[in-house]
Amino acid sequence: MMAVQLSDVAKTYRASHGSKRVFEHLDAVFQQGVSVGILGARSVGKSTLIKLIGGSTLPDHGKIRRNGSISPPVANTQAYHASLTGRENLHFVARVNGFDGDAAAQFVTRFAEMGEAIDQPLSSYTRERRSRFLFAASYALPFDIFIADEALYGGAGEFRERCAELVQQRRSHATLLFTTRSPQMLRRFADVGAVLHDGRLQMFERIGDAIRLFRALDTSAAPESDDGRDEEQDEEERLVDEPFGPLA
Repeated sequence: MMAVQLSDVAKTYRASHGSKRVFEHLDAVFQQGVSVGILGARSVGKSTLIKLIGGSTLPDHGKIRRNGSISPPVANTQAYHASLTGRENLHFVARVNGFDGDAAAQFVTRFAEMGEAIDQPLSSYTRERRSRFLFAASYALPFDIFIADEALYGGAGEFRERCAELVQQRRSHATLLFTTRSPQMLRRFADVGAVLHDGRLQMFERIGDAIRLFRALDTSAAPESDDGRDEEQDEEERLVDEPFGPLA
């Protein structure tokens, strides 16, 4: 069964020197219960694709169908307000999406080891606590579809590995769609690989085929490593430095 379908989607942005066409006649189908890792070089439209799938931006024309509830992008700060407490933010996001806010707050408090900080304003959080909150909150609600733009999991040390295990748990019960420049992330979390290039999305049942095409198209792609630090972690560090949404 289909989870997300894009049909003849076009998207153009205004730029300083005219308009920039990101997609034109883009078609894609993501099946329910499948984890799809989308590889793409910088500035090919990965973020735009995730925004279109999630509904935070609209296509110029074409249709996007979603079958089931869909999460905000993982670790996205714009859903949260700096002056509200962690608990208040979780209740708000849960209520908007029709879920149980108490259950979400209990999960984040326990998983991220928040303690009394769950009842403190987000503006008071340290960088590490902010990271723990964001990633735990991203998987606290039982969405049918989870989406991620580069940052799929994060944190440091033991929490980082528990967070990666949480992603594996969620993908076993939901659809997961994520973009990355890290082939390592596809091997670890994807069932199906895809490559975004020149406004087109090419899907591969074999992860290795997607990685080979990506490397042929993006010669600047970093080699895979076993040290646990890749571009995914670098992107996560950038994201948690971004401010939360506007003060309530």
